[in-house]
Amino acid sequence: MYATEVTWCRCAGCGAEAELPATETTGVAVPCPDCADPMAEEWTWEAALARP
Repeated sequence: MYATEVTWCRCAGCGAEAELPATETTGVAVPCPDCADPMAEEWTWEAALARP
């Protein structure tokens, strides 16, 4: 299912947001496409769907 394989990330440097594939980016320092600072995971669809 597509929804559980996505994570939302935000750049600490410039604030850019990106939707990235969770299974490929977990534990990997992904550079921001705008400024090359590292992206930080904000939330995943899986965690959001698990909330009541």
